[in-house]
Amino acid sequence: MTGFETNATDKNLRAWLNAGPTDRGVGDGLTFVATVASARRGKASWVLRYRYGGREKEKTLGRYPDVSLKDARELARKDRALLQQGVDVGAAKRREKLKAIDMHNVEGLASIWYERHIAGKYKHPEVVERVIRRHIKPAIGKLPVEEVRPVHIDGVLTKIVAAGAPTVANDALRYMFRMFHFAVKRKWIDSNPVYGFEISDAGGTEKSRVRWLNREELAALSKAMRETSTFGRPNELAVWLLLALCVRKMELLSSKWSEFDLDNGVWLLRPSRTKMKSAIDIPLAPAVVEWLRELKVFACGSDHLFPARRLIHMKAGVPRKNRFEHVSPDTLNVALKRLPLDDIEHFTVHDMRRTARTHMAALGVDRFVAERALNHKVRDVEGVYNQYDYFEERKLALSRWAMLLAATSRGEAFNVIGMRQRTGT
Repeated sequence: MTGFETNATDKNLRAWLNAGPTDRGVGDGLTFVATVASARRGKASWVLRYRYGGREKEKTLGRYPDVSLKDARELARKDRALLQQGVDVGAAKRREKLKAIDMHNVEGLASIWYERHIAGKYKHPEVVERVIRRHIKPAIGKLPVEEVRPVHIDGVLTKIVAAGAPTVANDALRYMFRMFHFAVKRKWIDSNPVYGFEISDAGGTEKSRVRWLNREELAALSKAMRETSTFGRPNELAVWLLLALCVRKMELLSSKWSEFDLDNGVWLLRPSRTKMKSAIDIPLAPAVVEWLRELKVFACGSDHLFPARRLIHMKAGVPRKNRFEHVSPDTLNVALKRLPLDDIEHFTVHDMRRTARTHMAALGVDRFVAERALNHKVRDVEGVYNQYDYFEERKLALSRWAMLLAATSRGEAFNVIGMRQRTGT
C-alpha cells in the first residue's frame, strides 16, 4: 500500500499496519513504512525523505510504536530545521554511528572508508558495498588491520577469480588498495598490504564484452526456459521483459507496479532508478503488456513486479531478514546457469541489452531511436542540442522487437525481412 495522508491519527497507523506492507506519507517528507515481516510483528519505521545537494535521501527516525506519531513529527521538524541550516541529517546520523565502530579490524576500516568516501559521493555505491560485503569482509573482515599481509590480499583475489568473477576481483583489488591507503594516511598502519599488486594479480586486463544472442540462440534459450520445469515462469518473463524493454537488470527487477500504466502502455522510469540518473518514459508494446499482466498474477498483490521469494533466510542457524523486498540481483543469473545450454556460448544478463540493440539494428531501427530506447545519451554537440525524446519512434521500434521476441517465446519463426518491407524501413 502506498499513499499520502496529512491528517493521520494513531487509529490510521494501526489500520495501515494491520493491512500489511505500507508506505504512507504523513506530511513534509515524514513517511510511515512497514514491510511484510515488520507488519506481521506489529511494527513499522518512521522515515524522513528529503532532498540534499540535488539528491533524494532519507533518514530513519525510529520504530513505531516505540516512537509515536507525535514524537516522529517533532523529530522530523527538528531535522527539517537542520536541513534549512545546510546540514545533511542522514549523513550526520551515519557519522554518529561510525563513532561506535571498531576501527581496528578490516570490517571496521571498510565501514568507515565506505561512509566517508563512497556513500553519497560514489555514482553507484551499492556496487562497492556488495563487493565489500560478499568478498572482503567474509575473508579478512575480522583480522586486525595491522595484521593484514599480502598473502591475505592474494587469498581474497584468488578466491574471487576461482569463482569465475575476474572483473569483481579487479574491483576488489581497487577497493582494498584505497581502504588500506586510507588507513596509512591516518597512521593506523605503517604500510599498505595491497601495494605492489597489479591487475594481472587479480582478474587481468578487462576486455569490452561483445557477446550477443542471435536468433537461433534466442530460440534455443526460449526452448530451454519452456522445457526446464525448475526455471519457473516468473524467471522466463523476466528474461523476455529485459530483452523487450532494453533496460538494465535491476531497473526491471527492483521496479514497482506504481511505475507502470498498463492501460496506456507506458512505464515511467524515474531518474533515481536509472544508471544515468535520467528519467525516461518507456512505451510498452502489446506483447509486453500481456507479459506484465501475467506477471502481476505471480506478484500476488506485492508492490514489486518481482517480489522476494523469501522474506526470511537462515544464516548460521539464525533467521535473518532479506536485504531486498524484491528478488536478489543474483536470482536471474543463478536461474540461467541451471538451463541446459551447453551448445550455446556463455552469456550473462548484461549481454541482453547488447542483444536488443543489435537486433533493432537488424530490424532497420534508426540509431538515434535505438540509443534512446536504451536510455543512452547522444554524445557531443548533437547530444546537447537535440533534446527530442523519440517516444513515438521508440514505440514503433520496441513493438517490432517485441513481436520478434513474442514469436520466439512461442517457438515460432519470424520474418524480419517481411517486417522491414511492411514498415517501410
